[in-house]
Amino acid sequence: MTSEENMQTLKLDSVLGFSGSVPSGLQYTPCGTCIVYPLGSVVAIKSVSSKNLIFLDAEIDKKVCCLALSKDGRYLASGHEGTGVTKVEAIIWDLKNAIESCIQGKEVLQGDFVIHRLFQHHGKVQSLDFSCDASYLITLGGQDDNDLVVWSVETGKGICGTKASNDTSYCVKWLNQRNDRFVTCGSNHCRVWQVCVETPKLHAVDANMGSMRRIMNCLCISQDDQYGFAGNKTGEVLRFRLDRDEIKRFEEPDDKKPTLEAYNKERMNKGVKSVTCVVNPLTGNTNVIAGAGDGTIQLFNPSLQPIPSHVINIDGGVTSISLDSDSKSFIVGTEFSQRYSVDIATFTPELRATCHYGEINDVKFPRGCSELFATASYEDIRVWDAKRKMELIRIKVPNLMCNAIDITQSGSAIISAWSDGKIRSFYPESGKSKFIIPDAHPEEVTAITTCNDDDTNSDWRLVSGGKDGSLRIWKVTSSHQQLVHSMKEHRGAINSLTCNADGTQVVSSSSDGSCIIWDLNKGVRIHALFENAIFKDMVYLPDESQYLTCGSNCKVSWWEAYSGDQIRITEGGSAPLTCLAMMSNGLSFVSGCADKRLKVWDYDEGVPIAVGLGHQVCNRIALSADEKTIVSVGKEGGIFLWDLE
Repeated sequence: MTSEENMQTLKLDSVLGFSGSVPSGLQYTPCGTCIVYPLGSVVAIKSVSSKNLIFLDAEIDKKVCCLALSKDGRYLASGHEGTGVTKVEAIIWDLKNAIESCIQGKEVLQGDFVIHRLFQHHGKVQSLDFSCDASYLITLGGQDDNDLVVWSVETGKGICGTKASNDTSYCVKWLNQRNDRFVTCGSNHCRVWQVCVETPKLHAVDANMGSMRRIMNCLCISQDDQYGFAGNKTGEVLRFRLDRDEIKRFEEPDDKKPTLEAYNKERMNKGVKSVTCVVNPLTGNTNVIAGAGDGTIQLFNPSLQPIPSHVINIDGGVTSISLDSDSKSFIVGTEFSQRYSVDIATFTPELRATCHYGEINDVKFPRGCSELFATASYEDIRVWDAKRKMELIRIKVPNLMCNAIDITQSGSAIISAWSDGKIRSFYPESGKSKFIIPDAHPEEVTAITTCNDDDTNSDWRLVSGGKDGSLRIWKVTSSHQQLVHSMKEHRGAINSLTCNADGTQVVSSSSDGSCIIWDLNKGVRIHALFENAIFKDMVYLPDESQYLTCGSNCKVSWWEAYSGDQIRITEGGSAPLTCLAMMSNGLSFVSGCADKRLKVWDYDEGVPIAVGLGHQVCNRIALSADEKTIVSVGKEGGIFLWDLE
């Protein structure tokens, strides 16, 4: 097998998407030249003035759940989330050099720019922040951990730590003017901490909240450190005075104590999810920008009175608000993975980017077309312009998952498989419904293909596969859809369907460890392929003399089409392989894997010749008609466009 060092690197042309659910995940760099955002298990850095983009990847499959940038622009910290109570890490990155590489368009390798890996928390790193001078990093564990740890940025060693509170804490922010104090907030508490490095020890003072009981999940600190503003799930922004005494002996009473002073009277719908402070250039007062779960963005004055002229509504809960370097505008990230730019003076939003906010299950180019492609995800199907990298059509079906799509040969209809057991067809120009086949399968419809039939004729065929393992052939006319054959030999879900060139055969790849080749005219099995693995995908060699399969055994297998005998098997990656695509000349093919790698292979030699790093798990890949572009979609909700030229 060819080592990765000897392979060519696939050029990443563009990326659509970001993990919009991460609190404060979308941020400007302090220099204002780039934006930083999470995408699954990696952190993306994108130039504002160009399309240059790099990924910070540390070879871990745990998704990024929080980000923090040092005020001097030297460091970036990312916190990660695992499953159960596994140990998770926070990573300190060299942000300054990463920005330089991004702007210059340099190639970045996996593990580049990692300064320290910090292991202490279990399950999740809930929040983190740098001190004002970037000497220290504070990390807060998730609900199952709830510990605070202060780290030395220079050495990567833990200095001190303690329990954040008896209740769950959700956010931590360092003060802007001193490097020995920070603030935490959470369920019914707000605490101002002081760090004694010599002892070393953390000293907390709880804010006096009176009878107020709120769950606070976001926090910002005024530039002069006098006030902290905490957003809560009830829809209020709470203003705390942060003054407290220096560290005293245990028996000495506090003279100055943090205190809740004000909150907005009119609650914001679906809670406050993000807050940030902005200084009014005319008065010098600290105003607050708050984003709510219903998509409302409101500007408040220092007394937390809403300014009526400065309120807007956007699509999705507002999870990120980040000011640019001159504080004249800010970028907004939403739970629906949409990015906006808002001018502070006019408070007018401008949509900058859209993408799916859930796992993307499928991607297809229309036959003979390289300019457009369609993707399938939770609640919607979207049609994209491959050249301009922008969304053209969005087809919404609320509260359902689209598992697979195909496009008819003429391009007049998008056929889709849904989690409610229905097959839906839509017009790609308008997104309107063309037809629906109810109860197409008793559970979910998991795979679909049109078998290359010409839908401009009076009738044509499509094939669907279900979660129950059944395969069904449908005759579609202008007036109705008729079930022609129903076959049930698989004992597991059908993961993919692949039709041959003339539409007489289809191959179903199943989780039961078999691929079955079916005669579509007779509705019977021709032969089957068996392996001790979950089959994920299968492709034909262009002359249809061989099959190529991949699955959970991390291997690529070659099969003889006439007899169904296995010809060759080779290691495909360090994790299960998920998808395949064949070049039209049959000399090479592309594989997607759960180890973040997309590989281009030499078919005859059975060795990879090029590799690209990106997705947390690559779900599907599609080749453009001119075979100059690969589009891959992943579990994290990203769409990657790779340049093959």
